[in-house]
Amino acid sequence: MPRPAALTLAADEFERLRDLLHECAGLWFGADARPTIERRLQKRLAATGSQSFAQYLRRLTDGDSAELEEAVETCTVNETYVFRQEYQLRAFRYEILPRLAKRERVLVWSAGCATGEEAYTIGAIVLESGLVPANRIHVFGTDISRSCIAFARRGVYSQASFRGVTNPLYSHYFVKQPDGSRAVSPELKAVCRFRHANLLSDTAFAGAVDAIFCRNVLIHMGESARQRVVQGFFNRLSPGGYLLLGHSESLLSDPSPFEIVQLSEDIVYRRPTLDEFPRRAR
Repeated sequence: MPRPAALTLAADEFERLRDLLHECAGLWFGADARPTIERRLQKRLAATGSQSFAQYLRRLTDGDSAELEEAVETCTVNETYVFRQEYQLRAFRYEILPRLAKRERVLVWSAGCATGEEAYTIGAIVLESGLVPANRIHVFGTDISRSCIAFARRGVYSQASFRGVTNPLYSHYFVKQPDGSRAVSPELKAVCRFRHANLLSDTAFAGAVDAIFCRNVLIHMGESARQRVVQGFFNRLSPGGYLLLGHSESLLSDPSPFEIVQLSEDIVYRRPTLDEFPRRAR
């Protein structure tokens, strides 16, 4: 049976909704995403009692910030798993971390951490390296999804979060439970913290960090939002700090204040140290 017209997302309604999501969270969807967004938001129409997308849009534009946040969360992709992109994690462990370990403490930000697997993975790598005492390690995970942050804080994952994992660290820091799930060990949980944050906000992260992982987040953003977020990352990194992006993301063709660093297995981005700025400017 055809879907009622009222529950069909018209092209002009999709464009208005897309603009709202972009303004709020930087998300950007091409025209081919309209059926997906229509399908995902059906449950929000039901939850709010909206009889049509036009009525739902009025709710969003009339200032229902809580529902706009729900719409953002519903339309956001939260795909992640433990030890994802192991080649990049090796680059961090063996080429970046030894440089950061010389600092008084090591602060790492997992931006767009989804359900937390990435942040816990980073914490496990730093702990296992032995390069930094546990009391000098802090890994912060942030995400725009409040439900994902709640999940991350719980720190219990199904086997789906370990698909394809070959790194033996996971069995030590992710302890198998009687039901087959794995729970983050107390040692690892102690160095990881999570909170809700919008990367477009000036308060997404307060203070300087030594490394930022932001993998497969920028690819879902519009150009202006990407530039704003990248500049925010630069501002938050301490001099000599590193930005690591997903394998489908790059700053190579974009104007950026970062220095490009070619490692043995990955290309990463570095904020120059203070004494390097004059030399780079000449």
